[in-house]
Amino acid sequence: MSKFARIENGVAIEVFSPPDGFTLADCLHEEVAALFSACPDNVTAGSTVDAKGKWTLAAAPVLPVAPTLPLPLLTPMTLYMAFTPAERVAIKASKDPMVTEFWAMYQLSVQLDKPTDPNLVSVQEAIAYLAQKPTDTPPGPGIILPARISQILAGIPQ
Repeated sequence: MSKFARIENGVAIEVFSPPDGFTLADCLHEEVAALFSACPDNVTAGSTVDAKGKWTLAAAPVLPVAPTLPLPLLTPMTLYMAFTPAERVAIKASKDPMVTEFWAMYQLSVQLDKPTDPNLVSVQEAIAYLAQKPTDTPPGPGIILPARISQILAGIPQ
C-alpha cells in the first residue's frame, strides 16, 4: 500500500500518497507522519474503517458545474446582491472563522471601493466553503446550496 490516511473516530480525515521514490517519513515531520496509517489505494477522505479494518469508501463529492473563466470582476454591490437576503443574514450572524474572514474581505472591498475577482482561487474556495454542510468532511457552515456557487461567482443578482 502506498497510501496513508489520518483517521479520527474511524473516519479518514486526510489521505496522502508520497511521490514515487519517497516514503511517508521523507515527506512529513515524524510527529505528523505518526498520525497516518497505511490504507488501501482506493480510500478517500471521508471513508470509514471499522474495528476489524474493513473500509467503507466515501461517496464521490458532487461538484457544482464550474463557471466559464474568466469571470468579470464583481463590484461590492454586485457581490452583495448575488446572495439572497437569508444568505446575507446567515453570513453576518456566523461565528465560523472562515465565514467571518469572508465577510471581512467583503467589507474591505466596500471600504476601498475595489472589486472582488471571482477568478481567484481564494475567492472560489471561500464561496465553496459556504456550501459545505455541517455533516460534510470537513464540516462547513451550510449557508448556501452547492448550486449557488457558480451563480454567486458570476454575480447573478437574487
